[in-house]
Amino acid sequence: MTAFRSVLARATGSTFGNPDAPHRSRFGIPNISPIREDPHSSPAPPPRGVTAQAAKGWRIVWPLPLWARVPIVSGGLILAVALLGSRVMMSIVAREQESGVRRIEAVYLDGIATTVYPHVLARNLPDTIESLSRSMWFHQDMSEQRAIVLLPDGSLFADVSGPHGDKSGVSPLHNSALQRQLARNDGFVFNAKTGIGWASRAIVRNGNQVADLYVALDLKPLLAERAALRQSLIIATILASLGAAGVGFLIVHRMVRPVRLLTDRLRRAQAGIFDRVPIGMLPPVVSEYGQLLRGYNDLIDALGEREALAVRLAEREREGVLGRLAATLAHEVRNPLGGMATALDTIRKFGDDPDVRSQSLDLIERGLWSIRDVVSSVLAFHRMPADGRKLTAGDLEDLRILIAPEVARRGLHLSWDNGIDDAVNVNATETRQIALNLLLNACEASPTGGQVGFKVSVTTCPNRPLKPELRLEVSDVGPGLPPSVIAALTELGTLDSNDPPRGLGIRVVRDLVRSLGGRITATAGDEGSRIAVALPAGEPSRQEIE
Repeated sequence: MTAFRSVLARATGSTFGNPDAPHRSRFGIPNISPIREDPHSSPAPPPRGVTAQAAKGWRIVWPLPLWARVPIVSGGLILAVALLGSRVMMSIVAREQESGVRRIEAVYLDGIATTVYPHVLARNLPDTIESLSRSMWFHQDMSEQRAIVLLPDGSLFADVSGPHGDKSGVSPLHNSALQRQLARNDGFVFNAKTGIGWASRAIVRNGNQVADLYVALDLKPLLAERAALRQSLIIATILASLGAAGVGFLIVHRMVRPVRLLTDRLRRAQAGIFDRVPIGMLPPVVSEYGQLLRGYNDLIDALGEREALAVRLAEREREGVLGRLAATLAHEVRNPLGGMATALDTIRKFGDDPDVRSQSLDLIERGLWSIRDVVSSVLAFHRMPADGRKLTAGDLEDLRILIAPEVARRGLHLSWDNGIDDAVNVNATETRQIALNLLLNACEASPTGGQVGFKVSVTTCPNRPLKPELRLEVSDVGPGLPPSVIAALTELGTLDSNDPPRGLGIRVVRDLVRSLGGRITATAGDEGSRIAVALPAGEPSRQEIE
């Protein structure tokens, strides 16, 4: 039987209750279980030179895909570079404008100085004022606001305002700091806040200073022109950046299309769908993406070939194991059959002798029990498909006839209560197998002269009052079920490795009840054990036994 069980385990892929044995796939090939992180283990230390606080912020999560991030980043860089370039351009334009204004004011001051020079030299104030006024009226493009003539001793000689002039503003007349700025800046100072610029020129004759000429110029139009130019540059920069980002988006979107295609195929492969990239969607073979996607197709082909090879190898191994199983099963059955045949032949020849007849019958009985053990081992690991027949009262009465010899052999009393009359919508074959296994276990656990009870009825489910269920109860007066057997039946608690469940019937009952969508309750005490099985009396809910 030991050899038979080992061959049976290999044929069915079962581990015979060994939790440490590797599980097998549908091809009979051991699966490698995923490595699970120990919840009590300490986390891995960060790399050398990096603190734990810094290690937490290593990974940067980008919510946008690559084909969107690249255009946005490139557009942002283009915008930053364009804004920096426009700032530099505006600085250059401002310097050029200021240089142009300096040249114009130099020519303008030369003309005014030439006009007022004889009058200032003669100290003729009325003619000086008249000359300054005419110069302001005839030079409207310069928008002069004020003209001041100071004598070498610093006294005021003439102060004339233009058409839009205002004598209340800052002037060199009462501001020595402005005079020093004019001296340091080659006779020109410009205030960007007020838009007023001051130009100065010394009136000199034969190396002697005759007077100092100061003119206030209105440069607000120049500032307005500069602001308009800056606004135009900013708008053009933004539009150019947006255009570049759009073009970059289209280009990058097309460039990363193979990457997105490969990502989609990898996600489908992770879900178990292994699809090749169609030939029409492959880039040219000379490109990196073309080589990458063709390599992916080669990988899928290799996986398919490996899967097919695994299937063929598994089938061959299964056929070999099933052959050995059949040979072992035939050997295990042939041995008792040979003895039984010899016993029958002895009965035919010497059947009149009571001792010979009794010994022969005992040999036949032991052979039948041996065959029954072999068949029970097969049924424990391979269950025939359900026939779909409903349970009737006659099915349970057959069990009473089948169990009667065992009850009589052990000297037990059987209490039988069959409470169903009509057909019940549960699987008849599997329900009979559940009841028969429980009855045999109860007979085995009961002492001589004890009582085995069996009760069946149709009740309603406590949690679902409208759903009927079939309830089987088997009781005995034995020493009580061990905790490991109760845990094996109800799947509650931890099995004790030192007290494993006895017999294959416990596992058979548990698996059958689970496949029918039922539940098991078991109680044990000093006066015996009671096992109750509840099966839904509707459409059987068969579940996969993992």
